[in-house]
Amino acid sequence: MVLAAVFLLVASSVACGDEEPVAVQQDTRPAGGAVRGETVFGGGGAEATEPIPFSLNLQQPVPPDFRAAYQRRARIAVTFYDAGQDPFYPQGLEVDGLVRGYMEQLRAEYPTIEFFFYDISEPGAARVSEDLEPGQYGTLAAQLGVGYTPWVATLAPSGDAYVILNIFQGYVPQPVLSQALFELSSVEVEDNTSDLDVTLERVALTRAGGGIEYFTVRNRGSEPVELQGFSLRVMDPETGEVTPDSPGVVINQELTLQPGERASLGRVPDVRDGTGRRVDGTFEGGQRLELAPGDQLALLDPGGAVAATTTV
Repeated sequence: MVLAAVFLLVASSVACGDEEPVAVQQDTRPAGGAVRGETVFGGGGAEATEPIPFSLNLQQPVPPDFRAAYQRRARIAVTFYDAGQDPFYPQGLEVDGLVRGYMEQLRAEYPTIEFFFYDISEPGAARVSEDLEPGQYGTLAAQLGVGYTPWVATLAPSGDAYVILNIFQGYVPQPVLSQALFELSSVEVEDNTSDLDVTLERVALTRAGGGIEYFTVRNRGSEPVELQGFSLRVMDPETGEVTPDSPGVVINQELTLQPGERASLGRVPDVRDGTGRRVDGTFEGGQRLELAPGDQLALLDPGGAVAATTTV
């Protein structure tokens, strides 16, 4: 089998100022090969270079949840994929679905990593981060230097900014992605990301006062999660910081989520969630938080670590 070697210029002009582009060799195999179009930075790949410095331009519109993870210096894995129909797409959309599926499956194995997924056709047209709709990525793809999809990168905090440890473009086998995530999870960081794999599926506000009417939590992990002691807190819009002392609500009753289960918590027992079903439990506080669209909330575990974030 003949390998066709091409070179991919990765430039981060928006993200990294005037740094010189980094030339990285890319292996491209024919359609019958095991790997098509894989590009890797850092250890564990076919071609390796030094990690690439990356600094997110917060003045440009970027997804608020991504910005929050960046500001609190979490480990980050980001996937761009194409969900549309493009007859000129070089590798076929099945590849995008495979790689995205691999990353979705692996997120349960690496709960200390923040995972982000973006459809490359949904940049949005917002001028500020807070105006981006859920799923829109603003200038993030340009800042990261995203090429054709599927595109995956792992980022770790370093100094005052970040480094990109690995970039994968095109089809990548799941074991290769798992190895990159293992390397990322091994990086020592001082973030406060929880090791419990739960997510916020919805937060509904009261009609007056910007309080919380109810919120829905799902357990994505493989072990039961006891929600008593969890709290939903308002994040600082400037720094992304959140602590157990931040304004918010607290779950003070026993409520266990089995793997894959979801539960809704309301301000009173007779509140009904988005499915029309009465909430499974209640929380304390939060009647007048003065929340507005674009504000960010974080779900904290009983130890005060961030388990999930969302934008109102």
